[in-house]
Amino acid sequence: MRSLSVCGRSDQGVVRKNNEDSMLVSRIGDIYLLAVADGLGGRPAGDVASQMAIIELEATVKAFIGKLPEKELLSQAVAKANREIYLLSKENPEYKGMGTTLVAALVSADKAVIANTGDSRAYIIGEAIMQITRDHSLVQEMVEKGDISGDEALRNPQKNIVTRVLGTVQEANPDFFEVKLEGKTLLLCSDGLTNTLSNAEIQKLVNSLPDVETICDRLIAAANEKGSKDNLTIILAKESNG
Repeated sequence: MRSLSVCGRSDQGVVRKNNEDSMLVSRIGDIYLLAVADGLGGRPAGDVASQMAIIELEATVKAFIGKLPEKELLSQAVAKANREIYLLSKENPEYKGMGTTLVAALVSADKAVIANTGDSRAYIIGEAIMQITRDHSLVQEMVEKGDISGDEALRNPQKNIVTRVLGTVQEANPDFFEVKLEGKTLLLCSDGLTNTLSNAEIQKLVNSLPDVETICDRLIAAANEKGSKDNLTIILAKESNG
């Protein structure tokens, strides 16, 4: 019988004075609910927004798991998180304009159903590394229009401008994906990791280390060794024989 090995780590990085990322690793029966939220920098209360996203997501999934298909369950959970963040930002002047990215997954032993909004990402890693999610960002739109190349996007000074997040508008608009694990590793992460380490560097560490705990620790350390300018949050889920 196959099982999952799951690990999550969050770190403020070597430049930021606080950590506005939040994460969730929650086992609910035979399913894991995993999520990474990255509070918007340059706006108030990014940490509050990311924490609210995680809290509301988990509460809704726990309340309705087994009663709704997984995609619909995630959709309702993301919508509830968005609504609560938005309402709080309207009710409290100190929270005006707050928001957060979110990438979340419901993971069983053989598949993952994923929702995302913003530029936190999901990857599947095996013999190749494949980004599952699509960034909701200004730079990604420029790439898709052909205005800049993928390599230019990595160096573009506007790469941190996100175009779709939770909490800034009344209605959430996440993307959804379903992937088979097939013995591969699922990675959820904030952009602190992907802005610091290349896909090749991430893949090499994931495939060369023995367990998800060691991989998480080494990814954080490697990003910090390269001078990560942002918070770092990583969740790994790897299918294994058990």
